[in-house]
Amino acid sequence: MNALGKLTKQAPDLVFELPDNTPVVRLGLIATVYFKEGYLLENKKKVMECFDRFKEEFGQHLKGEFDGRYKKLTDDNFKKTTLKILGTDSNEQYEWHISSAPTANEAAEYSLSALNSFEVHGDQKRSYLKLTLPWAFLQEADGAARYQNWLIYLSKQVRAEHGYGGLSSVLPYDFDSYMPMEFQLAQQFSGLEVDSMVHNFKRELLDHIKGVNWYTVLGKQFVERLGGEDRLRHAFGGLGDVEVLSYENGLIIRAGDLPQLGAENEQLPSAYVAVNRVVKSLRIPNPDQLHTYSPYGNCFEEDSTARWYARFDQEDSQSKTPARLEAGQPCSVAGYWFSPAQSDSRRYFNQGEILPSFSGSSWGDTLWYWSGEK
Repeated sequence: MNALGKLTKQAPDLVFELPDNTPVVRLGLIATVYFKEGYLLENKKKVMECFDRFKEEFGQHLKGEFDGRYKKLTDDNFKKTTLKILGTDSNEQYEWHISSAPTANEAAEYSLSALNSFEVHGDQKRSYLKLTLPWAFLQEADGAARYQNWLIYLSKQVRAEHGYGGLSSVLPYDFDSYMPMEFQLAQQFSGLEVDSMVHNFKRELLDHIKGVNWYTVLGKQFVERLGGEDRLRHAFGGLGDVEVLSYENGLIIRAGDLPQLGAENEQLPSAYVAVNRVVKSLRIPNPDQLHTYSPYGNCFEEDSTARWYARFDQEDSQSKTPARLEAGQPCSVAGYWFSPAQSDSRRYFNQGEILPSFSGSSWGDTLWYWSGEK
């Protein structure tokens, strides 16, 4: 079964409705980017351009908005909110959501949201933009390409410092009651981004990224911390299913042609594991809890949060596969390995087979990395 077929089969298990058929948990396709100086008028204009484009493309689906309170979205309300935000002071917060959900108690299929930082915060907080589309968008002939174009567009508009995109459990705007469901699903599917409290990371993500998903956005400062663009492209050049894209402030790494849910009874998504291995050093070292306390059931606490962040760090516990091997050593575990020393190097090695060396590579010594699958 191909990736889309598997996703189509699994998707119904990730949807929850109330007895009156109100959807409160959906499987969605999200893109979240963090950026500096959201308080500047120039950046507010860029963000409003994103809202204009989103409404133009998906306006037929949009029914509600939040701007101080949740209300019906109309053309008049949209214009008034745009002007209001553009007129805010540099130390005045705006939070705007436009959504296909008619009320704050229903999970949206389509939404765009933004929250800014204050000038008084200086460089100590980040602003964010978040896009949500239905997962079934991927079933359309050009759906994956349209989603990618949106992610690149958002990253370019605000000169994103970092971000991520992929599958996620989408909760209502009033999400508190449903965090336990997000928690339970995230235990079952490693590919699900936990993103209900996206607003909580504005301070944590100053010098670190949240982690890896289908798409991982890395601004220039993070690319340089990993050795620069050429080194990164070499690192991923050995993996045919990983693509490195550019935007004006950095790189966007795509782990596979389509996103994966990574069910707990399956191997971890190999492309996600490979990307994580390269960018792991950028991740938040001591993350705060993904959830606050909820009286409605179990949520992410300190230990479960740490495990979630490290979910793609895991090696094969039975084979004790090392993270890497040097050229000239025997292959320790039969399976797929790749080397950043040469493009398209990913190949299958039998156990005991000597791993070859590539001479003259600008990467330096030939190191072989486990691809995460047998």
